[in-house]
Amino acid sequence: MAALFSGDENRNVYAEDDYRAYLISRNPPPIVHHSGAVRLKRLQVHARRVVHGVDSALHWLIAALERSKTRRIQRELQLRGIRYAQRNDDDASQRQPK
Repeated sequence: MAALFSGDENRNVYAEDDYRAYLISRNPPPIVHHSGAVRLKRLQVHARRVVHGVDSALHWLIAALERSKTRRIQRELQLRGIRYAQRNDDDASQRQPK
């Protein structure tokens, strides 16, 4: 009997069905499973970047050692009075002597 006097007969029953239909029909977010292949690819990318960084650092170090050795040899030759034809397009010939 309480249902008769609660005013339930006046509410819209179809609105509840519409809301349920909306909840069912909306696009849920995709379920993302990170498989082992994806993790392996990411690990390969990180490893490749590390190797590239180490390779770049070693190239820079080798170039610095080469420049230092060249300067040392030039200084040694100049101290012994030996002159040689220098290239004019390299970095060593462009710098001013100190």
